[in-house]
Amino acid sequence: MTDLSEVRKLLAEYSTCEISEITPEKRLTSDLELDSFSLLDAVAACEDHFRLSIPDEDLRRLDTVQDVVDYINAKAK
Repeated sequence: MTDLSEVRKLLAEYSTCEISEITPEKRLTSDLELDSFSLLDAVAACEDHFRLSIPDEDLRRLDTVQDVVDYINAKAK
């Protein structure tokens, strides 16, 4: 199971937010202030770290930090 703290650390590298501000309910674009470029960079970092691929059609459904964690956990099964 993917640890929320791992995802938070990865997202913090691309967000203007402090890691302590990155909580499960935060929205990737509006709350974490990830623009399209930084969102793609953050997704690429998650793909590398968790050794998976996130297709564009799935990426469109990832709205919150918890969505990312849930997606990674589902793909890991």
